[in-house]
Amino acid sequence: MSHPILDRWLVRRMGWPEINDVPTRRQLFQWQMARLRETLFHARTHSPFYARLYGKTPIPDTLTTEEYARLPMITPDDLRRSPEQFLCVSQDEIARVVTLESSGTTGSPKRVFHTQEDLEATKDYFDWGMRPLVEPGQTALVLMPGGRPGGVGRLLMEALERTGARAVPHGVLEDARTGVNHLLEEGAACIVGSPPHVNMLTREWERRDLPKDMIRSVLFCWDEIPDAVCFNAKNAFGCTVFRHWGMIETGLGGAVECEHGRGMHLRETDVFVEIVDPETGNLLPDGRFGEVIVSTPMRRGMPLLRYRTGDRGRILTGECACGSPLRRLDPLITRMHGGVPLETGTLTLSTLGKALYALPGLWDFTAWFSKNTLHIQVCGDSACPADKVRTALTNIPTVQAALAGKTLKLAVKVRNTTTPAVPGLGKRRLLTTEP
Repeated sequence: MSHPILDRWLVRRMGWPEINDVPTRRQLFQWQMARLRETLFHARTHSPFYARLYGKTPIPDTLTTEEYARLPMITPDDLRRSPEQFLCVSQDEIARVVTLESSGTTGSPKRVFHTQEDLEATKDYFDWGMRPLVEPGQTALVLMPGGRPGGVGRLLMEALERTGARAVPHGVLEDARTGVNHLLEEGAACIVGSPPHVNMLTREWERRDLPKDMIRSVLFCWDEIPDAVCFNAKNAFGCTVFRHWGMIETGLGGAVECEHGRGMHLRETDVFVEIVDPETGNLLPDGRFGEVIVSTPMRRGMPLLRYRTGDRGRILTGECACGSPLRRLDPLITRMHGGVPLETGTLTLSTLGKALYALPGLWDFTAWFSKNTLHIQVCGDSACPADKVRTALTNIPTVQAALAGKTLKLAVKVRNTTTPAVPGLGKRRLLTTEP
């Protein structure tokens, strides 16, 4: 019997002896609860933070999802205040420390500690997760740096080497022309990168009228993934598109699509996901949007237990056509508090991306508010004049109502450039000050 690639990874990660069969959904839940129960004991025994949080909490012999959901949640502020207090091992056992700057104007950065075991687990997940995208002998161009040990680019390079494929780090995309030149030089069959940067490559690819049979696959990662950007990649390259979700806090890899493209299969052994009502904290059923809460059942150095991500998402109902027991996360992941309130409602970067990336000739954009004015700066070509951008914006109901009520003005600027609208790899935000 042939099993999906991620199911073969799942069985090995669970420690099952054979791939004769895969766990049922119920068996996988039971395995997860047993690992989380072990991690609870481990964390409150070795971590000062968890000793205070869970020291007096009774842990039943058999943990259920409902009982686990009654435990208190932890927040990014907890990580900012005392990251070392989460550690359950000596700092000598830490192989990499990642510092995440606050997304706001103030606040201490978060520091996330990874053991060598954590990094190896991520590398193993990348190995199996990338197999549908890159065959032995093929090359993936990664739009990220690859020099830092334990970084995403380096882990991808080391993961693909195991199967005879190759990952070539391009670094942060600074110019679409250079990026496409690098693709052609390497003969890459796969592109891995953030949605805005890959979209820049699709537009340059189209501008040069390059063939549609060279790029086999694209993996979108790192940030929100607008459907329009996926469509642009499929149209320009004639390739299969895969979407990925993950967080540095949880060990990078978190969920990835299979070939059927019907939702991102969760990395269930290493990232346990709950969806809760952000106001009440109550568990929500599959199919309902809420806040994504994550736990890391297999991490021993710096485990996270019921960590509030601030992401809005949902678990898809039903089964994937591939038949895997791994639950699927809806690719529409957005930030809970990433919008700007208008008198007519909240405007988000996701809404702007949905409207703007669908425009022919639009390569990238950035947006900010200043003095009741929504500023949009577009990187585009002659097919994307400012009036088309304005029309797309006025078709957004929130913007349309605010313009009609004269509580909002628009300022649109189009630049003919092949450089991204926002430099670097930071997650995009709808700003309240000029960048």
